[in-house]
Amino acid sequence: MKTKKFSVRVLAEIAIFAAIAYVLDLFQGIWFKGIWPNGGSIGVAMVPIFVISYRRGLIPGLICGLIVGIVQMSGGVYAVTGKNFDSAFMQTMAPFIQISLDYVLAYFLAGFAGAFAQLYQKGKDFKSKVIWIILGTVVGGGLKFLAHFAAGYFWLNTSDSFCGISSDSMVFSFVYNGTYCFPNIILSTSIMVLIAKIAPFLLDVNYKKEEEAIEEEKENEVEQA
Repeated sequence: MKTKKFSVRVLAEIAIFAAIAYVLDLFQGIWFKGIWPNGGSIGVAMVPIFVISYRRGLIPGLICGLIVGIVQMSGGVYAVTGKNFDSAFMQTMAPFIQISLDYVLAYFLAGFAGAFAQLYQKGKDFKSKVIWIILGTVVGGGLKFLAHFAAGYFWLNTSDSFCGISSDSMVFSFVYNGTYCFPNIILSTSIMVLIAKIAPFLLDVNYKKEEEAIEEEKENEVEQA
């Protein structure tokens, strides 16, 4: 019973933070619409994913990121046609692979910040906790960038250009995705450090107190029965 209730609590938090991340992503997409013609924006949509990752760990972080990535597609996607590939197989699969990298996997990989959650929780002082926050957010944000960068392979030779760089090499993908991914990493990391400073309760979970509350709820249910 305790495990079931704890799981419901965690799932509820995942849903809440995923919803917040989606709304933030939606608004930043509106604000920066047109700057990156094939998708991209600067904002703090990764922060809720980072928060649940440090609060609950790796798996909840990955689940939250996956939900955000999938729901994000409801607002539309930027997809290649695959016509630049010679083989019929790649012409068919290119859009699916590119969309998977740019949308489904990108935010999912941001959840890998949760791999540093236990190290953060064990930090003895604020300085040590900040180190694990920086490492985790840079890794999570960096993996998200790599997903977008890899997706850039499918945009090669599509007659696109950005900042004077044509899409005839992966330099185009690095510059295009780097101009919004790197600011996002810096901005999200800064906010996470600020959260750890002024609102650490968002990242720290008192599991003992939580278990006691669950036990109390269980006892109340038995008494009511």
